Amino acid sequence: MLGNFGKLFKLRVLLGFGKSQHRTFAQAGAQGTSAVKATRARCGEDYHTHFDPKAYLARYSPGHDFYGMKMFFIQQLHEIFRDNQVRGDRLLDIGTGPAIANLISASRHFSEIIASDYAESNRTELWAWTRAEAGAYDWSHYFKIVAELERNRENWEVIQQQIRQKIKAVVPCDVNQENPLAPSVFQPFDAVLCSSVVDVATSCLAAYNLALRNISSILKSGGYLVLTGHLNFESNYVVGDEEFSIVPVTKPNIEMALDGAKLRLVDWREIPMHSSDVPRHHIEGLYVLLAKK
Repeated sequence: MLGNFGKLFKLRVLLGFGKSQHRTFAQAGAQGTSAVKATRARCGEDYHTHFDPKAYLARYSPGHDFYGMKMFFIQQLHEIFRDNQVRGDRLLDIGTGPAIANLISASRHFSEIIASDYAESNRTELWAWTRAEAGAYDWSHYFKIVAELERNRENWEVIQQQIRQKIKAVVPCDVNQENPLAPSVFQPFDAVLCSSVVDVATSCLAAYNLALRNISSILKSGGYLVLTGHLNFESNYVVGDEEFSIVPVTKPNIEMALDGAKLRLVDWREIPMHSSDVPRHHIEGLYVLLAKK
């Protein structure tokens, strides 16, 4: 848990939490939380047809309701990798989505990265950025932030080029499968990064537990899992004009799932959320954890 109340309050202010309560619904909608047209929460195969990578990437823009959440994850991932000496030859980012922001801090500690996602549209977006194609999302803002955290701001472009070179493949994944990377087959990884994936990719707590066991199966003995996510996310989550289902989990739920996957909790960082932080979403907190197999 992050420090005392004073430190926590300061962090919330720096991340911009609490400011959204002064905006109108129309203003919030203009920043990406538009009126939802879906009649039901999307899940599973719907990610192939209804998940819009461009709408999702809008969340990473400064001023968006989710931007403070992204900053929390960026800061804590930087500290997790720095403080715990998490490093090795090969890193798997499972469920990368169309976004590489959470990979930036991890990239300097590994020589090879495999990115993955369930939706082909997200994999296409990842390849576009990796190949520096025209129209690919511009992540320079996030590279500058991480470079500054590393006290290396003037070399952010070097870090960007290095991560492009280190991403060796972008493959399909499904954490609900015994081999989450099927049909690809890889040797176990030194570390696995999984950012806000397991709770949105599963349908219930039993499936959540099984998914963590599946992820653990492609991790080396002695390897590390870095997991980020939301605590008690009790509403669906909104991407563009669509709602997607999510399994609400608590810290005890997560600890039980880790234990069942033969993973030992090493580091836990958490920040509470208020109802005004992210309009139209009920989230009790955010967390970043490190576990060792």
